[in-house]
Amino acid sequence: MRKIKKFRIPVYSYEVLRKARKHKLDLASIGLADETAVREHASALAAALEPAVVFEYLAAEDEAAARINGAASRPLTAGILTLGKAFEEKLANPPDETHKRLGRIAAQVFMQTAVGVTSELAVREAEPEGFELGPVVYIAACPEPELPPQEATAVPLFENELIKGLFERLEASKIGVSFDTGAFSPKYSAVFAFPWLSKKKKKAGAASKK
Repeated sequence: MRKIKKFRIPVYSYEVLRKARKHKLDLASIGLADETAVREHASALAAALEPAVVFEYLAAEDEAAARINGAASRPLTAGILTLGKAFEEKLANPPDETHKRLGRIAAQVFMQTAVGVTSELAVREAEPEGFELGPVVYIAACPEPELPPQEATAVPLFENELIKGLFERLEASKIGVSFDTGAFSPKYSAVFAFPWLSKKKKKAGAASKK
């Protein structure tokens, strides 16, 4: 198990702005009429971030890996990540609905960015074995990420039992994260996995499509 606390993540304020516009937030009504104002607001939120993550390799035959993979049989890296208690407190009492929604959007962007940084670390273990990482699978996350829809057969069913088992195995308490009655503490946290994909199989599949 690897543990990394208070690591740095890039702040993609333009992505916060893009999502806010997509959801038709009235940013001008809360004094964020231009891109510079939104960038400064996102940076102020990001100043409270204290990302921490634990992650571990799971062999294909591992029971937890099998439940995450569903019909597929492949190794993976499972992880638990939090944006920290200070960030939760920063978003705890928004002055209005627009600030609340913007905070949630920022949390989505920061979470996906932090998980992306974790993938850069996990791939260092996969590549020497002839693998690369597939797209992240979110087992549970707050807030839920905005991701492209998957085929129904590709989405396994997850239970609290699996999540609690991963929390014990990855020793999530070492980064101060807990999961109880379907909720995380700190609030903005996630359990996820990166499937390991054989580079040879991927190249063969790509060639067959041509």
